[in-house]
Amino acid sequence: VCVGELLQQKYDIAVTNPPYMGSSGMNKILSDFVKKYFPNSKSDLFGVFMERLEKMVKSSGYYSMITQHAWMFLSSFEKLRNKINKQTIVNMLHLGTRAFEEIGGEVVQTTAFVISPADYKNYSGSYVRLVDFENHKLKEEKTVAVIEKENTDYLYTTTQNNFTKIPGQPISYWVSENLIHLFQKETIADYGFAGIGMRTGNNEKFLRRWFEVDAGLFNPNLKNIDSQTNSDKWLPYNKGGEFRRFYGNNEYIVNWQNNGNEIKKETKKKYPQLGDNLGWKISNEKYYLKSGITWTGVSTGKFNARKYPNGFLFDSGANGLFCYDKSKENYILGLLNTKAINWILQLINPTINYGAGTIRKIPVVYNEDFKTKIDEIVNILYSGAHHNWDNYETSWDFKSHPLI
Repeated sequence: VCVGELLQQKYDIAVTNPPYMGSSGMNKILSDFVKKYFPNSKSDLFGVFMERLEKMVKSSGYYSMITQHAWMFLSSFEKLRNKINKQTIVNMLHLGTRAFEEIGGEVVQTTAFVISPADYKNYSGSYVRLVDFENHKLKEEKTVAVIEKENTDYLYTTTQNNFTKIPGQPISYWVSENLIHLFQKETIADYGFAGIGMRTGNNEKFLRRWFEVDAGLFNPNLKNIDSQTNSDKWLPYNKGGEFRRFYGNNEYIVNWQNNGNEIKKETKKKYPQLGDNLGWKISNEKYYLKSGITWTGVSTGKFNARKYPNGFLFDSGANGLFCYDKSKENYILGLLNTKAINWILQLINPTINYGAGTIRKIPVVYNEDFKTKIDEIVNILYSGAHHNWDNYETSWDFKSHPLI
């Protein structure tokens, strides 16, 4: 009863470091509860606490938290951002990685903030960007410098109205007005379909390196499923890999004999609730074996995209992009491998994950006058990357070492 009374009170100020737990770690009771009462933040308990704390303070009050920064950018928190952008972010310390001495690595990225439930129109919030400082001590020193009003190039002020102009409403406080204007124009989604690929459900069973199987059962050049024979058991499979642009990382193959009959059969057995609709696991099958663009889906480095020919299937860790107009494929590939796009990706989703949903939001400025020159440059870079890949025995098209 006492706890209930406390939760019903309205406070002037609420401050907490909430618990963290992704939806995959929740038991059924907790999962059902947050899905029912906190559908906008159900992806993680820290998001649930953000919603709950907002209800516990007066409309004229404030709530302050330190959380993972995922809610600022990930699509799973878009509805939560929509609610927060109707409130007022007073200030924020965007800490990034290594904010605590006890926690190393690049995975845990945090942010600390003060929010008012009230919507103060045209309020300019203050945002201190500490993500580029490499350790907790330096972050602390840089924060003190801001408080003492020293000139800094990592303090930003902006209104939240700007966030609503960017797809997904990310809390991208450092964005210029010119770049925000770009997002009002065309995006990758206007030029092609980007989507997730297949989840085999058992990679140990269904995936191999290309050199691990009988060469007579591997076909790297299958043009379409109608021409598949019984000997075409293993087909090329895009699965991400190390940093490579334009071409490469063609290492894995998948058992897609008889149009993937064995994988589909096991998927139906494992997920009987799907029936014949396997799209949740065997996603976007109509694009299998078609040429397209792929990229490394999880990377702590720069974004890197590659082109591949007909005959490939693609993975959940290496999504596919298929241009509606194939003549513009080189233009899009070249664009994706520019510094500008790498910077924009850090804006709309500064995590280590580059899903198809994020790629679809990338703005495109198409200029027909530059197309011929861009095609020429991309063809040179693609040819060079292809030649480089085939110079090593890790390529199934390897012929001989270039020094021999």
